[in-house]
Amino acid sequence: MRNEIRKKYLIALGVLAVAILLSLFLGLDFKNASLLVRELRIPRLILGISVGAGLSLAGLVLQTVLANPLAEPYTLGIASGAALGAAVGVSLQMGSLLFGMNPGAILGAGLSLFVLFRMGGKGIVGQESMILIGVMISLFAASLLAIWMALADPLGVQTVNFWLLGDLSRVALGPAVFLLVLVLMMGVGFILFSRNLDAFLFGEEMVESFGVSLPRTRMISILAISILVGLCVSYAGMIGFVGLIVPHLVRRWLGLQRHFHLIPFVMLWGAALLAISDAFARTLGSPHELPVGAVTSLLGAPVFMMLFLRKKRGELS
Repeated sequence: MRNEIRKKYLIALGVLAVAILLSLFLGLDFKNASLLVRELRIPRLILGISVGAGLSLAGLVLQTVLANPLAEPYTLGIASGAALGAAVGVSLQMGSLLFGMNPGAILGAGLSLFVLFRMGGKGIVGQESMILIGVMISLFAASLLAIWMALADPLGVQTVNFWLLGDLSRVALGPAVFLLVLVLMMGVGFILFSRNLDAFLFGEEMVESFGVSLPRTRMISILAISILVGLCVSYAGMIGFVGLIVPHLVRRWLGLQRHFHLIPFVMLWGAALLAISDAFARTLGSPHELPVGAVTSLLGAPVFMMLFLRKKRGELS
């Protein structure tokens, strides 16, 4: 088993290396290659890796603690809440704090999760209603965002819309590295916390005998995910379905449920997926650039429909 895991780590690292090369050199104008790579592509690559790893980790943890295979920041409305919070933060001139991090995005993500839980009654909503509530939160947040764009920045609507669909182009090296460090720290924290996450696989009654408190674990996880999603949205806008696609693919590929292995693999594949998606978003519509969130949504929407139908047939737990 260890040899098999080691081989799969090498494969994941190899795919990530290919994604890095594509992100740095695909469609590169070699006349100004050195300047372009150093000033634009390296910060963009680091941001893409950070956001891809962060959103994939968030999706994995949400699917575990909410016991819903369709849960991820985008489908639950957390990303929309974070985007609304970021917009309010910009209006309040909070967007320049800590390497461009917007605290409003973290507060918006946390508020969305709070509403999701409160509407569930006893701290967690039923599986059938969870996605519906997430859609409602997304629509409400989108409506408030539309009002904000119309009133606060009528001349910058196009720029804001591009950011809302996912944009990795507006970042410097310092903020990108700052986010990467925070995401890696969060990943290490969840790896150290992985035994508690594994407990959700056994059910509440059995877990109590191991001395693990599921409500406490759930609350800590939700607070951490609020910060993580808020950070990703603050820097890169709303990028959907990465947190849905990657955890499912990794689970099927590994054939394991232990989070000690799932977490690093999910982060590696999420980083690779977003780096590749951004490389193609930058070159497919050349000379125009596509929002990277549009590319991930094209990939993720069919996967979501497939998983939803499987869940309705009882094939997905």
